[in-house]
Amino acid sequence: MRNNKKGTGYHFDLGNFIREHFASLCAIAFKLTGDSEVAEDIAQEVIIKFWENRKQYEKMESVENYLFIMARNESLNYLRGISREKKRYEKVEFINEREDSLWDTIIEQEANLLLLEAIDTLPPQCKRIVDLSLAGNSTKEIAAELGIAVNTVKVLKSRAIHKLREYFSENDVWIEF
Repeated sequence: MRNNKKGTGYHFDLGNFIREHFASLCAIAFKLTGDSEVAEDIAQEVIIKFWENRKQYEKMESVENYLFIMARNESLNYLRGISREKKRYEKVEFINEREDSLWDTIIEQEANLLLLEAIDTLPPQCKRIVDLSLAGNSTKEIAAELGIAVNTVKVLKSRAIHKLREYFSENDVWIEF
């Protein structure tokens, strides 16, 4: 701000005003935000706001103090906005994770129902072997429980898997096992 008197008020020259205050405004904003590009944007905003309302500041004693407060407030507003935006993104990510988890659960349940339907179409001995396998029993344990040879369990299990693949293929369902 220049103190060249013209009439009763002060005369402002934008070019000199920018040269005089831009660097210090950038420094203030940078100290608070830690980002030089953001600091320059804030300094420009402060200058624009001040310049647009310069008539009300003509009789101000310390323009520098006022500009400092404006730069500080703009920087703090920027940081609050970033914080709010971060919280929004965290909420969106949490919702998306929950939706993904829900969809995964639904798909898993649907696949389990399809598998159970397919298992029900197997011959009784194959069905029993598959049920015991799904329960976590080993081939030896299944053979012992059913009173049959281990090789018989392997053959019947292989047939069951083959029949299940045919069932899913005929019903246009893709399952990997």
